[in-house]
Amino acid sequence: MSKLRILLAAAAAFVATAVSAQVATIPGSVMLFISPCGEPFEAPKGEPYPIVKWFNQADANHDGKIDIDEMRNDAARFFKVLDRNHDGVIDNLEVDFYEYRMVPEILSPNAALDGGIVRVVLQRGVEPIDPGGAQVQSEGVERQRLDGNQGAVFYSLFHEPEPVRSADRNFDFKITLVEFLAHADRQFKALDPDNKGYFTLADLPKTEAEKSAKAHR
Repeated sequence: MSKLRILLAAAAAFVATAVSAQVATIPGSVMLFISPCGEPFEAPKGEPYPIVKWFNQADANHDGKIDIDEMRNDAARFFKVLDRNHDGVIDNLEVDFYEYRMVPEILSPNAALDGGIVRVVLQRGVEPIDPGGAQVQSEGVERQRLDGNQGAVFYSLFHEPEPVRSADRNFDFKITLVEFLAHADRQFKALDPDNKGYFTLADLPKTEAEKSAKAHR
């Protein structure tokens, strides 16, 4: 076999391996909702949009309503998840972990696959340092921009590209529980414009991701 044929065969094998490896990392088509405090919720296509998962979780007494205490309790619970070293503050390293590992959509554009909104995750090397001291093997995202929505906006109820950083009102790059709960209070007021003291699932607006997913069914 000539050198040219050997080179061509090797190149073809490399491309086939790379493509199969890339496809293997795509977990499938899922819908995404980012809660007011920034927590991601997923559901496969064909199931209810995952805002339902968040609502049912936050509605602790399951009366079909979320009041201010339930909103604050939901935020406090997720604050503990974000505060990985349990020092009472969400610092830059913990925010990096949130953005790169928990909700990479915040850093990357949206994607369309098979006519729906999906999370297409591709491996992309070593990213920031984990607050615990170990390097984080982060998952990056290759996306095609659908519209002008940035960061979390496409998947959430608020025009906040980064819902966790949005709680840092004094811009000191540290988020305390007090700040996080104050942000939850502001969001509750926005979702309860008539001052009823609660909101229901039917009261909530549809995210752009939910609208797009329904449009493609």
